Amino acid sequence: MAALTTDLSHCCRPCLRRLIPHRSFTTSPARRKHGALPTLHETPSPELNTLLSTFRTTVFLPSHLIKPQRDLLYKKKHIALLTATDEPATVRLGAEVHPLRPLTHIKDEPNTRKSFRRVLELMQESGDWRNLGGWLEGLRGAGRKVEGWMMEKAVRAANEAGRVDVVKECLERVEKTGVGFGDLRVAREVVRGATVKAGLEGWSEAGVQRAARYAEVVWELMWDERHKRDMRGAGDAKRRPEVVGVLVQMGAARAKKGGEVEELQRFVDLLVGVWENGRGEMELQGEDWWDANEKLLLWAPVWHGITLAQDILGAQSERGKSLEKMRLDLEPLLQNAEAVMEAHAPDGGARRGLKMYESLRKVSM
Repeated sequence: MAALTTDLSHCCRPCLRRLIPHRSFTTSPARRKHGALPTLHETPSPELNTLLSTFRTTVFLPSHLIKPQRDLLYKKKHIALLTATDEPATVRLGAEVHPLRPLTHIKDEPNTRKSFRRVLELMQESGDWRNLGGWLEGLRGAGRKVEGWMMEKAVRAANEAGRVDVVKECLERVEKTGVGFGDLRVAREVVRGATVKAGLEGWSEAGVQRAARYAEVVWELMWDERHKRDMRGAGDAKRRPEVVGVLVQMGAARAKKGGEVEELQRFVDLLVGVWENGRGEMELQGEDWWDANEKLLLWAPVWHGITLAQDILGAQSERGKSLEKMRLDLEPLLQNAEAVMEAHAPDGGARRGLKMYESLRKVSM
């Protein structure tokens, strides 16, 4: 039997409640909470497909319905209505028709934190990152809390997979994905993607060009009003030397490959102006190997950029002299951090910062 179709575009909520016995519902954009569901693509991983589909059905879909429609899903008195086999209950959101099934919050909805970790692991294993933006959009639309460390972890994982293009797309849709620069940890990870990208491509000319273009897009987005309003005070990424320093690194690497030096000069001048804002991050916390690793991760790209820029601009130029002062701030810090890591980092402990420092020292340009 064909399902009845009830157009809810002009129905008030009391009328909608009286229409609940009808089993097919069409909700106009004016009545929907968030519009159509985020698009999620099939992946090579069956487990990832199942997990994403579960979230789409049990978390994303309910968040897109108005209250009387959600009541259909969660109230026990409607179970018979939703499980009838002769006339399935459906709802249309945009171009998609979704079946409605009985749900319980505790039993059917997956845990956000646990699932977040697993989704990233499966994206890494499968190499399929196309769904990161849609996944984050769905979580944000459903009101699921994505904490700063979770967003940082997502950006880091995409960076290490060489998918800065996915990070860029998420940044460009910040109002939907929530990926922005308001959290300084996330901002640092976003910018660090340029260094990682160049490294993954062996600092080749083509790799440097791609990494530098990404860094430029990130810098431009920091001035976008959608992002800028969340960047204030000491946490303003535009005024952090560890952020601007990566732009210096990219400008210097590009100049080493035959590019123009004007952009490099501009970012060197900016770095000089914001240098003191990072002073508090230039001290080690005793023999804390975790802190040493973080300091290496934070400052090794900046040190590398300063070293390259000195070679290009000349040690005796005004900019060269300013760069030398900054280099002398960083070299003892990095050397001491390396020593702490070698002496105190446990086997199997995080060594991402140490690995980056060692790899950058080996770069020949």
